[in-house]
Amino acid sequence: MRSLGHRAAALPVACLLASGLLAGCAAAPRQKPLRTTAVDTGGESTAAVRKQLEGAWSLVSFTVFDAAGAPKTVQATGRLTYDAYGNLELSGALPDAAAAGAGANALAMKGRAVVDAGGKRIVLADVSGNVAPDALPTTMSPDKVRHYSFEGDTLSLETRDGARVLARTVWKKAQ
Repeated sequence: MRSLGHRAAALPVACLLASGLLAGCAAAPRQKPLRTTAVDTGGESTAAVRKQLEGAWSLVSFTVFDAAGAPKTVQATGRLTYDAYGNLELSGALPDAAAAGAGANALAMKGRAVVDAGGKRIVLADVSGNVAPDALPTTMSPDKVRHYSFEGDTLSLETRDGARVLARTVWKKAQ
């Protein structure tokens, strides 16, 4: 009987020792943290460009260029909206769609705008809306990369074929 009492006393003591050992172990990461650099937020960084794009923009001008590079101004109205999450929404109208090389006179599309600050480019992704091939001038189709530049509260977007400019839209920041 004596050994049974000894076992009964040993079990709580063993549990206390085990819990003390487990509680004394500090958690540690399994891997060392990665060494990284600070996120660039300077004037030419992706974060800065996205912040500059953020908001509503009104179309000032729409110009298409022929094969020889001669510009032709197209009558158009439009509004571009870009939010903090990279979502872009574009609506507009081309009263004389034939002048721009389009088969339709209205435009309504939305999607994501991926900014490449190093190349000063914007790539549209996940585009939906009025984006049928005959709904837009071929020079402005959603699959074209847009090259951007800022001058004060003005944004210029160009589509290019190599070095040749196909179309240019100029936007003014809406107040």
